[in-house]
Formats: sequence, C-alpha cells, structure tokens
Amino acid sequence: TPDNRGSRDVTSLYTEFAVPLHRTLDLQLALRYEDFSDVGSTTVGKVAFGWRPTDWFLLRGSWSEAFRAPNLITVNDSIVSRNNTNTDWLCQYIKDTTGLEDGLDGDCRYNMQRRASGSDQLKPEKSENTSIGVVLTPIPSFTFTLDFWEIDKEDTIGLFGEENHTLYDLLLRVQNGNSNCASFEGNPVLGRDEVDPDTLPGFEAAGICPAGQVDFVNDQYANLDTRQVKGFDFGLYYDLPTDVGDFGFTWVGSVYTRYVQTPGELASMIEDAQAAGTIPSNYPVNGLGDLMRKDGNQEEKMNARVRWDRNSWGASLAWFYLSDFYQSSLTLSDGTRWIVPSHSYWNGSIDYDFDIGSTNTRVRFGINNLTDERAPLADRYFGYFSDAHRDYGRSYYVDVRFSL
Repeated sequence: TPDNRGSRDVTSLYTEFAVPLHRTLDLQLALRYEDFSDVGSTTVGKVAFGWRPTDWFLLRGSWSEAFRAPNLITVNDSIVSRNNTNTDWLCQYIKDTTGLEDGLDGDCRYNMQRRASGSDQLKPEKSENTSIGVVLTPIPSFTFTLDFWEIDKEDTIGLFGEENHTLYDLLLRVQNGNSNCASFEGNPVLGRDEVDPDTLPGFEAAGICPAGQVDFVNDQYANLDTRQVKGFDFGLYYDLPTDVGDFGFTWVGSVYTRYVQTPGELASMIEDAQAAGTIPSNYPVNGLGDLMRKDGNQEEKMNARVRWDRNSWGASLAWFYLSDFYQSSLTLSDGTRWIVPSHSYWNGSIDYDFDIGSTNTRVRFGINNLTDERAPLADRYFGYFSDAHRDYGRSYYVDVRFSL
C-alpha cells in the first residue's frame, strides 16, 4: 500500500424552517447544497411532519434526500494491491462445457492479485428516504414507537470485484467465439499469463479463444449498483417507581424486510446474457440480488435494558441480539448453506454516587459479556465474521466520573 494524498474544498449551504401549521400539526422543511471541488455539487431536501391530535398519539413521517460524497481514498488512491483466492469463471466454463481436466488448475480457484485504484470520475451516492410511524403514550410512564422506513440509494460506490471481472471476461470470449484470437483482448482489466499449451484442447472444444491464468485484476472504484432497503424500527419504554427503587425498561430494535441490490451497466450485461443462455446462469454475480441474511446482513437487531436506581445506588442489565445469516462462500457437503447462528450476550453494571465537597462522583463497576459468549463460527480470520460480530469474551471495567 503506497502513500497517497488528496485534498478537496467544500462549500456548504443549509437552511431549515419549522412551520407550525396548526396547534396539532408541525412541519419541517430543509434544504442542503454542497459543492465539492473534486466531484461536483449536489442539492438535497427534506420534508417532515408531526401530527398530535391528542396527548397520547403522535403520527410522524418524513421524506428526504441524502448524499455521500466519495471519500479521498476512493478518489485519489493510486494503487492498493492484495492477493486473494478467487474463481476464474473462464476456467470453470471450460471444465463444465467440455469435461476436460488436463492443464486446468484444480477447481479453478487460485491466487490472483487485485489492484484497486481511485477514480476522479466518481459521483456522490444519492438516496431517497421515506418513513412513517406512530408514538403512543397511553399512560405517562409508558411509550411505544413504531416507524416504517425505506431507503433507495443510487450510484453506490465500490469495486466490481475480481470474480465479477472474470465472469465479464467469459461473456466477451463466448460472444467472440474462436475468431480473430490474435487480436482479441477480452476484459482489458485482467492481466493474464501466457497460454499453457496443455489447456488448448479445452478451449478448442469450447470454441473460444485461449487464455492463461489471471495474474492481476485492475479494479477501479466506480458508481455501480442501486440498493433498496426496507424495514421498521420499534421502541418500548416503561418506567415503574416502587418502594424498593425506580425501575426503567427499554426494548428497541430494527427489522429488515427487504435488502436488494439491482445491477449497474456491466452487471446488467452479465445477467442479460445469463437469462439468454449465453453463459451459465448458476455462475453468481457477486453483490447483487437479494442480500437479506447474506454475509452479515442480519434480518433482526435488537437490545433490551433494565435499569434500577435507589438513592445513591444504581444497576443495569442489558441484552443484545443479532439474528442469523449465511456465509455465501461456504456450503456443507450436501450443498446447503453454511448458517452463522444468531448471537446474543449480556452486559451488567452497578454504580454508586457520592459527593466529595462540591463535586459529585459516580463510580461504576461493569462486566461486558457476562456469560463469556464466543462469536459464532465462520470462515474468516480468527474463525468469526468480524463485520458482524466481536469476539472479545468477558471483560471488566471501572468507570469514575466527576461532575462539578
């Protein structure tokens, strides 16, 4: 990873209006303009409302646009090289269509170098966000919230991926056939070795121009696909004063009902070719389609907490939960998915407040992961899926806080 540098100037303008249309209806209007010296400008807006016809009922909703400018790395990176093991779909196609094994590398999975680089042609990601929900307070000590939301994001920034590039290379070679092989290039971002003579019978039988193994893939950051995410959030809050202390209960969570990524230009060409039968439809285009429960995209995330306070003493017990998902790179021997199971753990703490002169002091002793739960097993470094889980085990801490 060589040194890189980049800079940008940003001009930002923002305005917001709070409009009380009626004693029960409030409206919010907002507008933001951003001008980036390296990736252009963008303007987004927001409209939100809150309607409270009674003290115990609130209907709220919003529509807004958002953006995320490409960061300095994705714009200015000269090159970042990593060696990864990937499937060469051209090699796999030769094996599947001809049944020939001679000269082909094992199961067509081997080491190739990914050379990622930035692009000054990137545009900011843009999204449209909508939500509608209610807040119910039937009694002063109890509140329930429920909000349904949807996010549609365009021009998602990322890398097309090594395997996707080999799949696009396969498409170009199948479309070309075995004509003009001396001048045919294939996917220009792939750097392939010289053709191994032992592999020529397989390419001849398949009727496509021969090619060597992939040495490197020049993968440049680009605005790729469109992503749609839908779901709902809920919250339950209850306070209960008693003779033995004040109790507070909170339960909040998010549930995803849709997580889909639709293809951009190159991926659409591959999917169209698969639909037409030009290349096999069982060769996956990574990062597309239904991503729900795939590689760390949990369907449910939630936590609950009970808090107790009495005079100078206090304590809390919290529960955290992540639902299961499957790891796309693994299957069991019978072909079924490898499921990374749901994961939950508990945190607890106890604290004491006292005064030292005019200074209020709180001392808290806490234990995270009370039952010493390990992260679920997955095929990743250290044996767990670090994008979704942590494997710290049980830990203890002491926190001292002073308030003047």
